[in-house]
Amino acid sequence: MTPVTTELHHLLNWHSVDDAVWQQQIEAARRHKWQEAPSAQPGAGKSIALLFFNPSLRTRTSMEVAASQLGAHATTLVPGQGTWGFEWDTGTVMDGEAAEHIHEAVGVLSRYYDAIGVRVFASGTDYEQDRSDALIQQFADAATVPVVNLESAFFHPCQALSDAATIAERFDGDVAGKKFVLSWAHHPKALPMAVPNSAVLTAARLGMDVTIARPDSHALDNTVLEQAADYAASHGATVTETADMDAAYDEADVVYAKSWGGPMVYEDPAREAFLRGQLTDWRVTADRMARTNEAAFMHCLPVRRNVVVDDAVIDGPHAIHLDQAEFRLHAQKAILERIWGG
Repeated sequence: MTPVTTELHHLLNWHSVDDAVWQQQIEAARRHKWQEAPSAQPGAGKSIALLFFNPSLRTRTSMEVAASQLGAHATTLVPGQGTWGFEWDTGTVMDGEAAEHIHEAVGVLSRYYDAIGVRVFASGTDYEQDRSDALIQQFADAATVPVVNLESAFFHPCQALSDAATIAERFDGDVAGKKFVLSWAHHPKALPMAVPNSAVLTAARLGMDVTIARPDSHALDNTVLEQAADYAASHGATVTETADMDAAYDEADVVYAKSWGGPMVYEDPAREAFLRGQLTDWRVTADRMARTNEAAFMHCLPVRRNVVVDDAVIDGPHAIHLDQAEFRLHAQKAILERIWGG
């Protein structure tokens, strides 16, 4: 996996920073959970522009509140709704609907703000563009202030940090050797791979034994799996894949449910949709959770109840999805502290 530049303290993904920074960020997120108010105001006099090309609830609100609680100002922008439509391609003759090139937009925002957050999902049609995270990288290349990835085509570092802190909190830091199951789930739509990619990398980097339970038709990207395997090996852990959903749950300590379309979306979307439609049994049920070691149930939200997970599980005593959601706020504070040198 090609490293991504970290100049200006950009946060485009976590594999571009070393283990020391990663661990510091996890501990910072946990610290923010337990302190009543920030001991310092690293955001005092700062501002961040938040551009959401795609819908958001947790990422948007947690970043807005985090900035405020650190003493900073946040402006949320939804391109095309109150702003000009943006052009992305270089060399394009802009005689269509788009009135402003992304290069100028980023340049202007860099002069107004101290950081820029960007959410821009996968295209679902151009695999090489998506797996290289070309659009978020375009922002970083054009910006003269730090850029924070609020979920891109292939990674969701804000969610990843929240997940890592949630797991560390759940097991009081004793995470290494625990069994982490990323369980593919049926969904009415083919979803991007950013969250499952980040979840696998996060668990492997924590030293957890990772099992990816998914149908043969819905793989993850090989470069992500290779990076996860490297993390696991360096921390004395393992990464395995299986199409046996039931067996995957045996003795699990964490079950993280998530749907994704996988590479087939790009190659043959009609076949992906057909196969996904035959996989409605890929759902987190109480019977499956009973095979685990009283595993914590995790999901990034939003979640389709009784499609992805049964009510009995998500309303049960081992569901920690709301803890995850709460940690989004604490993780955003840790991220903002880092990029602003707090």
